[in-house]
Formats: sequence, structure tokens, C-alpha cells
Amino acid sequence: MLLNFWSKVGSRALFENKIKYYVNIPYLSSNLFNKILCTLDNFKRHKKTHENNPKQCMKTDKEYQSKFDIVSKINLKSQLHAAPFLKLPIHTLLQIYKTTKADEKNGLCENRLYYIASRLNCPPSMLSERVARRTFIYSLSFDWIENSLNVLLELGVTGDRIIRDLWVLKYQHTTIRNRLQKIKDQGIKRLYPWMVRCSEDVLHRYIELFQETKSILGDDKRTIEYIAKRLNTTEDVVEDMYSKVPGFETIRVTKVKSFIDFLIEEGYTVEDIISRPRVFAASQKTVKQRLDKLRELGMTQINLNVLCRSRKDFKRYCESIEASYRE
Repeated sequence: MLLNFWSKVGSRALFENKIKYYVNIPYLSSNLFNKILCTLDNFKRHKKTHENNPKQCMKTDKEYQSKFDIVSKINLKSQLHAAPFLKLPIHTLLQIYKTTKADEKNGLCENRLYYIASRLNCPPSMLSERVARRTFIYSLSFDWIENSLNVLLELGVTGDRIIRDLWVLKYQHTTIRNRLQKIKDQGIKRLYPWMVRCSEDVLHRYIELFQETKSILGDDKRTIEYIAKRLNTTEDVVEDMYSKVPGFETIRVTKVKSFIDFLIEEGYTVEDIISRPRVFAASQKTVKQRLDKLRELGMTQINLNVLCRSRKDFKRYCESIEASYRE
């Protein structure tokens, strides 16, 4: 047995030969060897906790040997492709084996890992870990997987987005088509798998935000162009503002518009806003509350930097003003 064999030999070469026999591969990379070794070490620690139960130890050793046997038969072409599957329980590996052999017999594919990788134009090594975590892929019919991928790709969902969200393949192709077509009909061109999975409320809110953004930017204008125009400056200046306040770049244009409108209505000039971009690090609600507080204290000329101080610093600032009045 593998675990007993590893405990008896100190030579990597001897142990490699034993693993190659079980996994049926000509070469064992250092990366995979270390993963296997780490897993076996975990089993060794588990065995120590069962020293008074030798039957349990034998069961653990036999289980891992069985995993090697099954994985070697599911048509994986590389040890790197196989490694993630060794983490799965035996009953799951048996399901994958059964599905793979049925696909192979019907001339559909060697393994669904390679089929999906070819459809998404990505290396199997990039996909194997994700597929091994989404084993439902081997419980659905091949037609289900094929039809879902066909619709996603036809409607313009890019391969990299599908790779990051393989859960979308769990949905029937008619459901995927109806949901994504509904979104496309609203003029939304960038489609994502999460749009299929989200609730109607979330989707409705996303469409609302998209339409609000489109009403501000039009079809082609970028957010940076809009900000530059509103502040009567150049895109380079806006880029500099982004560098000083990294979070500013990720704020939705609808919020940026509302914030700029608010600051101008409160009497600040575009020069004030450009020179003090830190104000965008605070929320509009917080800035409004602080303006009201300082005006209650009798201040009329209020620097934007004061409004975006930390809560503790702003409190001290207000206390210093109150103390000056008492004096």
C-alpha cells in the first residue's frame, strides 16, 4: 500500500516509481509530488490518532490507493490535471468515472474537463482545479452542458467569465437564453454568468443603474471623460486625482455626478474639488452631516479637507472650535 510504502522508504525516486505505477504517468513534477506527499503526511498524522485502531489505519491507506486507481482511468492527460481530482471522495470519483466512460463510449469526449476547455479556449491546467470543485458537471447530461455553453457563447458571454463562474452551467439552456436575452434587449452588451443566477430584484436594480449611467455617459463616453468635462479639466488631471484617492476610480458615475452636483450647490468651485480630491473618499451623506455641524458652530468658510478627516479627528476639530467660543 502507498502509505506503508512511503513510511518504509526514504528515497524520492523509489516513491515516485510507486506513484507512477498507480497514476499511469511517465513523469512526476515536483509540484505534484509535493501535493501528494502533503496529502499522505496528513493521512500519516490521521493514523497516529488511531494507533489503537489498526483497521481504521488500513481503511485510510486503502482509500487513498483506490483514488489513484480511479483517477488513472478517467482519461486525464497530465499529472497537473489529475492532482485536483485526488482531493475528491471516492464516491464522487466513481461518478466521474462512470460519466467519463459513458461519454467516451458515445463518442462525445474523453473527459468533460477537456471538452469545456476546448469550448472556452483555455488550457486544461487553468480549468482542472475549478472543474474538480464543480463536480455537478459530471452529473448533468452531456447535452445539458453542451446546450448551456452554446447559448452562453452565442449571446456573447466570454470564456474567461464562464471559467470564473462555472455554476452557470447548472442552469438549463432555455433559462440562460431567456434571462440574457432580456438583458440584451435593454441595451446591455457586457453579459456575465451571475446575471443568470441572481434574483429578479438584483437584476432589475442592475438594469436601472445601467440606464442611469447611460443617460449620463451616453453610448461611448467613459467616466473619466465625464469627470474631466464636469470639472473643466483634462483627463490627465483626473488620473492624478485617481492616484491620490484610489477608491475614487471605482465609484459609479451616478454617485460621482450626484456628489459633484452637491458640492457645487454648497458653494465649492471646480478648482476646490480638483485640489482636494480626498473628499471623494467620504460618503456624500457624511460630508452633508459635517457641513451642517460646522455651520451650526458658526463657520462659513469650510475647507473640503476638514470634511473628509477621520471621525476622531473631525470630533477633535469640532471640540476645538467649541472651546475657542467658550474662551
